[in-house]
Amino acid sequence: MSVAAIRTGLGIQAVVTALCALILLAFPGVPSPPLYVSLAGFAMAGILVASNNISAYLKVFVSVYGVGYLLLAGSRALAEAGLLPPVLAALLPPAFAATGAVVFAGIVLGISHLEPIRAITNIADPYFANRDTPTKEIRLFSWFGSTEGRIGRNLVALSIFVNFADVALTLRFNFFYRDMYNSLQEYNAEAFWHQLLWIFIPLAALNIAIGMFDLFVDSSLLIRWRTWLTHSLTGRWLGEGTHYRIPFTDEEADNPDQRIQSDVDAFIRQTASLSIRLLSQAAQLVSFIVILWTISKDFVLPFTDTVVPGFLVWLVIAYAVVGTWLTHLIGRPLIGLNFRQERAEADFRFSLARNRIYSEQIALLRGEKAEMGRLSSLFHMVVDNYTNIIFRRIKLIAFTFSYRQASVIFPYLIAAPSFFAKKITLGALQQTGNAFSQVQTSLSFFVDAYTTLAAYKANTIRLGSFRRAMMKAEAMAATGGSLAQGNATTGNVTATGLALALPDGREIVTADSLALPKGAATLVTGPSGSGKSTLFRAIAGIWPFGRGRIDVPAGESALLLPQRPYIPLGTLRDAVVYPNERSRFSDEEIRQAMTDSQLPHLIERLDEDDVWERRLSGGEQQRLAIARALLAKPAWLFLDESTASLDEPSEAKIYRMLRERLPQTTIVSIGHRSTLEALHDRKVVLEKEGDRFVPRAFQPAPAE
Repeated sequence: MSVAAIRTGLGIQAVVTALCALILLAFPGVPSPPLYVSLAGFAMAGILVASNNISAYLKVFVSVYGVGYLLLAGSRALAEAGLLPPVLAALLPPAFAATGAVVFAGIVLGISHLEPIRAITNIADPYFANRDTPTKEIRLFSWFGSTEGRIGRNLVALSIFVNFADVALTLRFNFFYRDMYNSLQEYNAEAFWHQLLWIFIPLAALNIAIGMFDLFVDSSLLIRWRTWLTHSLTGRWLGEGTHYRIPFTDEEADNPDQRIQSDVDAFIRQTASLSIRLLSQAAQLVSFIVILWTISKDFVLPFTDTVVPGFLVWLVIAYAVVGTWLTHLIGRPLIGLNFRQERAEADFRFSLARNRIYSEQIALLRGEKAEMGRLSSLFHMVVDNYTNIIFRRIKLIAFTFSYRQASVIFPYLIAAPSFFAKKITLGALQQTGNAFSQVQTSLSFFVDAYTTLAAYKANTIRLGSFRRAMMKAEAMAATGGSLAQGNATTGNVTATGLALALPDGREIVTADSLALPKGAATLVTGPSGSGKSTLFRAIAGIWPFGRGRIDVPAGESALLLPQRPYIPLGTLRDAVVYPNERSRFSDEEIRQAMTDSQLPHLIERLDEDDVWERRLSGGEQQRLAIARALLAKPAWLFLDESTASLDEPSEAKIYRMLRERLPQTTIVSIGHRSTLEALHDRKVVLEKEGDRFVPRAFQPAPAE
């Protein structure tokens, strides 16, 4: 039965009812199912109905445990009917395991409404709810669903089911140890060898197989999930200028490279591991509490006649609650320390990368000593914070180790008097110790995993803030604040009611109306800080602050070349054609563009792979950007001091060449040199009026 088939509560209720009816009709000799099993079936149906609107990730857990309930209840009914081989029937967990599955599903439903859980599922759900075609990068389990999201859900379901089987095996091992120790106490060799050969060996073999399969399933889920989430975050980060707008949001989203590479990997591993492990511990807890209660339902306090029903259950719960509370008090500072450690490590790595990128500038300024001082300061923050983490972990480990050591002896201290009084067998004593240990381990999950949970919370906070920053940046692109972008123009680039502001809200450029006429080269000038580059960014559609409206002709391409061009890693050919694929242009077109841009000496090095940002001078980098424009042939070419590193004669040659090679392209330039005026048809000057700058059009001065 597929997970999808039981997604709705009504469907599972019908399946449960039909299955029970089928068992009773087909096997009339089988006694009616226990009342608690019947009630559990209706409880499971109710849980599934209530889980229709919860997280897509957690819904998988509820669905799988619905299937688990059916399998366990059905298998037990078949065993009681004598339709299962004795060897298989002996391997089945106790009947109450089916009810444990219901309790576990209820726990999942309950925690789905907690705010910390929602913070996690908000990051996880997009993968499991997506309808993308299965990724072709990963072949593992590519046949396991029609969409990538369905494959992810099916893999989680399979992983939970495997863990559920592992819990069932653990339960069965508990009864095996009881029976084996009883056979030893009774000197019953036949029973001992039966337990060893026909119970232990099949259980052990099954345990090994489950462990191997569990590793394969989990690893496949991790790599598929990480592949999709990395592509998704990278696409959103680089899409529609989001990466540019993120610094303007009020969210802490430093070092996005670390968040996409490191935090995504850690989040996926920890989410898959902790969620499945936590819920497995919950299932184990429910199961072993039943065993522990059964063992101690008429427990008599040692050296007294006082009967305390389920005394061992109350003891282990109290022990775990106190331990958990003390662990939280000791370990809570780790959350903040781990968050700061992530940031300190990222800042240090980012500074190292900047030193590599700007090595020439640092060398020319003899800035090595200053950089060493900065790196030393940043690394000191890493070491100082990590030292605090070390001492906090030592305190936490000292407590948790003591806590675990003391828990080993507790059940034997309590149950030993009953054993010596011959009220319980050796097997029952061993089963008591094992059950107490399992319950204590499940209840102490928080104690044992606190360090991991602290790091996980810090990691979730970082990814959550990055996700919110991208959402806010995307909202800026969608709304533009009060700055509207449109295509209500047939030729010119126009602006009406324009007011461009800085991120702090202060307006720097205002214009009731502005037009950049098509076909006429326009030079934009003004004092430094007057908003010339901001105006270009607004026309390009990436500046989010301001009001008014900017219209560009529909269907006409535009290319903006900044003063410092971006040179990607790879070959020089890739750098020239960027952001297009090299296959878009012929070798002859690329060579001609290089020649026209005054870079003929680099033509023979087009296929060399190097860090060209460091190999090319500032003037060569700007001419490389001009070659890109020649290949792209945009309808509008905006040059933001894109020739400032060239000498005046070379600059003039470049402009004349552009007018000749791109006769259909309208050029709009920002520049300060007076010689640029003769190379343009009109001039727009940003003049100061009060605390703002206003663009005014002039005819350029004639060439001397």
